[in-house]
Amino acid sequence: MENSKNLTQEAKQLLRPIKDRPDLQPSPDFVKELYRQIMLENTKKKQKVKKLFPLIVAVAIIFILPIIIFSYQIDVETTKGFLIEESSRIQLVDTINYGSEEGEIGLSAHGINPVSSFDIEHGTLYLLDEVNSQVVIRSVDGNTRSFPIHKDQTIIGGLEDILVTEDENIFILNSVEKIVYQYHPDGKLAKTYDLTKLDLFFPDALYEVAKNEIIVGQNQNKFANLQTMSFIDDKNLPFQIRNINRKESLLVINDKEKQIEIPMISDLGIGNLAILEEMDEQIIYMQTVTPPVNTPISETHIYGLNKQGSKLGGVRIPEENFIEKPQRLENYIKIDQNKIYLVIPENEHVALYEITLGKQYESFIEEQVERVNVGFDYKTFGEPFPELEIEIRNLLKDDKIQYGNENSLNGASINKDGTVIIDFKDFLAGSPASAEAQYFFNELYSATFEKFPEIQQIYFQFDGSFSAWVHWLESIEEPWKRLDSQ
Repeated sequence: MENSKNLTQEAKQLLRPIKDRPDLQPSPDFVKELYRQIMLENTKKKQKVKKLFPLIVAVAIIFILPIIIFSYQIDVETTKGFLIEESSRIQLVDTINYGSEEGEIGLSAHGINPVSSFDIEHGTLYLLDEVNSQVVIRSVDGNTRSFPIHKDQTIIGGLEDILVTEDENIFILNSVEKIVYQYHPDGKLAKTYDLTKLDLFFPDALYEVAKNEIIVGQNQNKFANLQTMSFIDDKNLPFQIRNINRKESLLVINDKEKQIEIPMISDLGIGNLAILEEMDEQIIYMQTVTPPVNTPISETHIYGLNKQGSKLGGVRIPEENFIEKPQRLENYIKIDQNKIYLVIPENEHVALYEITLGKQYESFIEEQVERVNVGFDYKTFGEPFPELEIEIRNLLKDDKIQYGNENSLNGASINKDGTVIIDFKDFLAGSPASAEAQYFFNELYSATFEKFPEIQQIYFQFDGSFSAWVHWLESIEEPWKRLDSQ
């Protein structure tokens, strides 16, 4: 009786993780004991049916479990998609020590990230050690080795990206010298590619679009073929990101002779956008948002999309764990065999994490913005100021200023102290140059202080945010005051 209970218990334990661990199989001891129980039960002619129930369950599992596992594996292989769970996860996989010994990462005293990029191919980790100008390789079985990079040692920095091909050739981008090095798997230099032949090209990433077809990218909107040393026409690109304005970009995918356009929008402002993987049904991408406030804050997520543009899941990248927050966070995110990996040079060591996207994921950026944003509600501040609204709309309507249009004004108000709020819809334009700014200020001054002597100071805003206006003008967070009152 006790053995039957044990069998049932192991059956339940096997069933529970089938979804997450399709590689599980019944243990040999379990199968052996089950067979013994079956033979024993056949000799018991008077055993009651109810006592056979645990055994029946166990027998069913032996036949059903492999079928379920096989079906699950077929489904994963068919969809070739990334796992999306209910909640996102970041799980530590490995750590690499800092030091000067073989296979260790050099640690700089200047607070920079010692690893500038990495790649992972079939579980083998390749780290681009910026400090020691070397590649550190950690195999699946834990063995570590390294080889030096043949760069100009008098130039500090510049090792931008590393790419390992399917045949284990190693490509390294030196963005300062505009060179790509190609190394054999044993670390011997095979070839160098001179990118200075490409005019007005500032490379920052390497990609393998087909077997041994390597391209070099600039901001994921300009690409060159490494073998032919020529730019690639837009229609021949696997994907391209077109920047519309600071809140919107357009992802263009050339998918099986048809073009797919997916708008990528963030009300907080897109600081950086990078496609990590484009598959049959999924797009994995990284997005950093940089709110328009003077306090330097940002937040980065990895997201999964379907090709209809619907978000499937995401995960927040813990940027606070980096020794120094990197400018190109996508260099620290790579994909291998439908798994997403993240490398973080932390204070104690270099950490390798495996990332799982989730329908629920962390985001703290809105709370951070709320704490530092300065703004007013013109609808509740003081009294409406319709006469001023007419003047501002006339400016916009007559194109006297080169920003916005006649619908760009939300409203204006004034309080008893002569403080005015003028609230615009975001112009979604680049910051004005000095000459443009001077003309812009002169026109606004004429329409405000010169025509309305009761105005003492003005807070201009974008959609309720004075901070956003100041950020756009690249000025300090102080109201604009009447000149003759200063």
